[in-house]
Amino acid sequence: SLTVDQGEQVRAAREAGAVRVIAVNDAYRLAPFADVCYFADSEWWGWHKDRPQFRAFAGQKCSIADSGANIKDPAVHILRNANGRGHSFGLSLDPKQIVTGSNSGYQALNIAVLAGAKTILLLGFDAREPTGKTHWFGDHPKREPVAAYAEYRKAFSAGESAIKAAGVRVVNCSPDSAIDSFPKLELSDALSFAAARP
Repeated sequence: SLTVDQGEQVRAAREAGAVRVIAVNDAYRLAPFADVCYFADSEWWGWHKDRPQFRAFAGQKCSIADSGANIKDPAVHILRNANGRGHSFGLSLDPKQIVTGSNSGYQALNIAVLAGAKTILLLGFDAREPTGKTHWFGDHPKREPVAAYAEYRKAFSAGESAIKAAGVRVVNCSPDSAIDSFPKLELSDALSFAAARP
């Protein structure tokens, strides 16, 4: 559900110093100003590594171990995977590793927590079975199985109490999101609150 207009709103807030931005997967195309482009698999990297816009992305590019073994680019920072220790769900507070939650959006949320964010705005986090195209840009060359969307929602639900315990507020600015773990707010309102904070 991500739109160009939303991208422009976030750009203005970023330029004003009100927010920091993690673009997940193809979102770097709408947010080339993002601080981080996070992607969770080497297959996605293979689809984008030679694209001029991806190569020109000035922020930090990050992925996760396991997938990272196949990423042959020293500009991509590889994060440790906490799942090997039975942490598929929840939240990692260890700055050396992240919980996967079975999806890159959840991993980006964990990165934001580790970076010190106290309020996190989710944008384009629909996590619902598609009725047409699967993403704002269309489809990846390989589509996610329909069952994956329930797993995505499960990750956010399973992490909700740990996120609150960490003192982090998550606001879902994705209007039609199937993630019901966090309060929803219009993006413009959420960004206005962010801009008003000292």
